[in-house]
Amino acid sequence: MNMIIKKRQLVTATLVIALGAAVFVNWYYTKPEAQKAEAAANTAKSVQDVREADNLGDAQYVIASGNSDGKDLFAQSELNRKKAHDEAAELFQKIIKDESSSETAVKEASEKLAKLSEQIKLEADVETLISAKTGKSCLVIIDDESAQVIVPPGILNDTVTVQIKDIILNKTGFSSKNITIVELKG
Repeated sequence: MNMIIKKRQLVTATLVIALGAAVFVNWYYTKPEAQKAEAAANTAKSVQDVREADNLGDAQYVIASGNSDGKDLFAQSELNRKKAHDEAAELFQKIIKDESSSETAVKEASEKLAKLSEQIKLEADVETLISAKTGKSCLVIIDDESAQVIVPPGILNDTVTVQIKDIILNKTGFSSKNITIVELKG
């Protein structure tokens, strides 16, 4: 009987020590400082990778951390759109200013530059009106015959959809089948 109690105590003590070791190992590898250091190392590596492969037009994989309601996407999309508009305007300006450009090329570039300016103003006006109606920022992309609107999650319902379409119809004259409204996934 005395031998059975000692074996039980020995098995119990061994299990307690093993459990303690497992808890310590779990804590050691998941402590917040280690996660922050690992995240910082990953971010630094990503930035270094981006700098090394800084070719225009290359796709880049970006890991976003933290909770975001789409403000980062809107900011990045607006930046990309502005960059594309600026590049197009610069190209048209080069054609217009180039003395070797033909008269038709200069005229065509001037018309396209004027059209681009109107498009930029129209996008900004529509974004302002939609933001005023919804109380949230949005992103509007207008092409020759269509308009796309990206709104943050949680605001899109039937009323808001009708308001957005009404604004675009009044400002652009596009048919409603050429208007696309997309709610950002949250």
